[in-house]
Amino acid sequence: MNFQLIGILIRLRYKLLWAKTRTRNGKIALFFAGYLLLVMVVSLLAAGGIGAGMAAIRSGKGMLIAGLMLGGIYGQAIVASVVLGFGMTAIFSETELRRYPVRSLERRLTRHFIGIVDPYWLLFLALDLGLAFGMYLFGAGSFWFGLIAALLLFFSNYVAARLLGMMVDRLMMKKGGSAIMLVSVMLLGLLPAMLGPVIHRNPEFLDAVARLWQSTPPAGAAMAMTRTGFGALSGLGLILLWTAALVAFLVMLERRPPKVRVVQAGKVSWESPFDHIGAVFGPQTGPLVAHWLRFYSRHNRFRTIYPLALPLAAFLQFFYGRRTGPEGSFATSLSVFLILGFVGTGQFAVNQFGYVGGGFRRFLLLPTGAATAFRAGSYMFVMLSAALILPAAVLWSLFVPARLDPRAIVMLVAASVTSLFFFHGIGLWTSLLGPRRGNYNQSFGNDLSFAGNIVVIGGMLSLLFLPQVVAKQWPNAITPDYWFVAIPAALLAAVFYFTSLHFATALFRAKREGLMVLLEGKG
Repeated sequence: MNFQLIGILIRLRYKLLWAKTRTRNGKIALFFAGYLLLVMVVSLLAAGGIGAGMAAIRSGKGMLIAGLMLGGIYGQAIVASVVLGFGMTAIFSETELRRYPVRSLERRLTRHFIGIVDPYWLLFLALDLGLAFGMYLFGAGSFWFGLIAALLLFFSNYVAARLLGMMVDRLMMKKGGSAIMLVSVMLLGLLPAMLGPVIHRNPEFLDAVARLWQSTPPAGAAMAMTRTGFGALSGLGLILLWTAALVAFLVMLERRPPKVRVVQAGKVSWESPFDHIGAVFGPQTGPLVAHWLRFYSRHNRFRTIYPLALPLAAFLQFFYGRRTGPEGSFATSLSVFLILGFVGTGQFAVNQFGYVGGGFRRFLLLPTGAATAFRAGSYMFVMLSAALILPAAVLWSLFVPARLDPRAIVMLVAASVTSLFFFHGIGLWTSLLGPRRGNYNQSFGNDLSFAGNIVVIGGMLSLLFLPQVVAKQWPNAITPDYWFVAIPAALLAAVFYFTSLHFATALFRAKREGLMVLLEGKG
């Protein structure tokens, strides 16, 4: 085992990580880490603070507290790693490690060791160790059993995240993988709402879930942290059993190379549905609109996120509608329609050329000019987001209100149009002033710049909570009685969009060389 070369690779990995943090939105990972710690602290304070935890431990509920906290850490680590891409970046892939004089086993160990010492994963290690030390400090368990349990749980957490991430990547490579992922994400999002009535009608179901949870790695770690003797050993054995099974599945999956989808030869057709849609925009812009439709219809991430827009709107409507009650239901609907105006395409509209890579150079050779491609891409995003508004209004009128009010529908549609033009107008400027080169083949992760994340995440959060705050401060401000206010707002947003399109097109001509350098990976 060439430990000296492995150490050199680890040092090189941290140098690249530091350079990456300074040059791109590595601040987002730091923000997420701080947000995670803030959530932990707020949850602790909401539960009564350290005093309530000590009282629960003294009353014999230390294992329950440790299990719940460890389960939350375990789940957050997996979701954030697989969905957001934090802590899973393969700086050294198998192909790149073949350039170094290391054997197959050394390459595998190096790749995973480099991944597990990522600062993101070290954060979760610190949380696990802190909980184990806290249990020992409060007299709920043994120090050494808690230390070993925290280390084993941390390793199991990493292997589970790596295995799930690899399974998702393999699934997205297959035909129909995007549809399967879409259904899976929808079921996962609707699972809490579906389980609530089931648990209410069948209380024994909760006992079955509790028994099932006792056989998971977080429960085993909680047993080892809060017990001594055979009870702690049985918890450690449970973690080891899970870890061995996860490692075996991971090794088996790594040894099986992914099957690349073979492109079947067929007749080339210039009269596809994309061309018919693009023809609406005229002979100069239409072919480029059809090009962007083809381009993003083959993008796995776009094919997953865009169809989720309507299910996400329905989930927000019913989830927040239950929490706010009848008095705040219309404010919730207003938030949902505002978000619907850009959530389906917002992640891509703020970084329009981010996935074209070296193909950006081809736009510069167009007889119509590269700025036409810029406008065509924006038209395409606006058109796709606008296509969601009418179905959402029909579904809302059928399922949400107790009494059909045409004023409410007009107000909600106008609010969605306002969000549509306003945020896509901002997306024009973000695509030029805050672009970032993305990975077209990556199905999950965060490919946006710092400015893009502020627009997308900040926009969603502000639109989600701002109407709720206004409804609480001025209860009669957000009602269908003021439907006429939304129409001028939509007109102003449209003026803002087309004005931004005019000036951003002029700025694009000055920025195109810098964009080409960035997208080709030379800057």
